Amino acid sequence: MTFDDGPTQFADAILDLLKEKNVKATFFVVGNLYMNTADSNWARIVQRMYNEGHVVGSHTFNHKDLTTLSADQIKSEMTQLEGAISQAIGKKPAFMRPPYGSGNGNQNVMSTLGSLGYTAAITWNLDSGDWDNKDINYAKQVFSGANGQGSISLNHLQYNGSTQESIVALVSAEIDIMLSKGYKSVTMDQCLGLSAYQ
Repeated sequence: MTFDDGPTQFADAILDLLKEKNVKATFFVVGNLYMNTADSNWARIVQRMYNEGHVVGSHTFNHKDLTTLSADQIKSEMTQLEGAISQAIGKKPAFMRPPYGSGNGNQNVMSTLGSLGYTAAITWNLDSGDWDNKDINYAKQVFSGANGQGSISLNHLQYNGSTQESIVALVSAEIDIMLSKGYKSVTMDQCLGLSAYQ
């Protein structure tokens, strides 16, 4: 289970839910979207993610499509966020998720990320559709279709039109479906067999 675009005002509620259900996740955080790194809550929430056994990865500082940027601009997006994550948890991420899932296979993007020490640019194979305001029934159908193959889900900690109640209900339903199908939620380092941090 993965979450993009945090920290947000709804992050604590999702972390509470994950703790209640004993589920670990990977959070691909941004530095300047719904909450800025200058906000003390940003570091507090990232620390909580890490301290509760979740993995913290990069989703860039400003959530820009990396395929539209030069190598120097990509480096700026990544290192600006690395500094904030490192200040919060004392570690630099080795995993990232390209905004919009854009950039895997792009030579400029991949070589630049590699030069910065990133070992994985992670996308997904189960999309809850939350970002597109799909309803909970859509997500239930998608997650019910997972039949034994490894799954990397895409969820967001906030999106246009979201409420805390809608996000918690959606994630809770997804967890219940996956657990009922015999899945075990693991963090990306366990999934990939790679270290989450540099």
